[in-house]
Amino acid sequence: MNKTTQAGIVAGVSIVLLIGFLVASRFTKPAPIDTIGCGQEIAGKTVIVLDTSDGVATQTRQEIIDRVKDRIERNVRDGDLVSVFTVSELSKKNLVPAFAYCKPRRTGNELKESTRILERTYVTKFEKPLQAVVQAPIQGSKESPIAQSLIDLSLSDYVRSSGNTNLIVFSDMMEYTDRFSLYKCGAGTQAIKSFRDSRGAAVARPTFRNVNIELNIIPRSGTSAAVGRCRDIFWAWFFGDDDGPGARFSPSNLPG
Repeated sequence: MNKTTQAGIVAGVSIVLLIGFLVASRFTKPAPIDTIGCGQEIAGKTVIVLDTSDGVATQTRQEIIDRVKDRIERNVRDGDLVSVFTVSELSKKNLVPAFAYCKPRRTGNELKESTRILERTYVTKFEKPLQAVVQAPIQGSKESPIAQSLIDLSLSDYVRSSGNTNLIVFSDMMEYTDRFSLYKCGAGTQAIKSFRDSRGAAVARPTFRNVNIELNIIPRSGTSAAVGRCRDIFWAWFFGDDDGPGARFSPSNLPG
């Protein structure tokens, strides 16, 4: 075998390997937003944030499941993107959705399409995967970077939209990391300063435009009243940069 033939074989093998790598990467990389059951334009978005850093009481967990189901049925339109993010210590470096899919239609014109097929698609592609994420066991973690997660989400296409966005958060809102902890919260203004300092040159307060923010607060019996007041002042400041016709901030408590 001469050198020219050998060079041709090597080049051919290299091309085959390169094609194989490109094909594999295509099927392993996360799907972009516009391919997860969505149309060309996404009119609305709903982002659900589940704080899984600590366990919750049975009644609290059931209420979270019920509220998610209610919001999806009543407030999310067909074609809207629904994404679910879970917060744990891993969120600081790897904040990716545990679920993301545009809500499919369940009914249609029987003369043009099968309602049975539409219903099956809704259940298998949307309803069951969403329920599996919301009802998954809570593992717990050493840190709860809820603030950093919300900042990162505010800068992502999952939240940013030309239409309306619903941001639904389920958490005790007790941020604690190696850099900052609300468990040491004594005064609201000091907590805000400490958090700003901990962020350095990074964004310290998110900017939301036309976002309806719903805060569902998980109760913690070990949290003192003073820390609770300090926490509330901190989060009122944190969510304070939100405007637009759809902007709203609605905190509420969960049972437990």
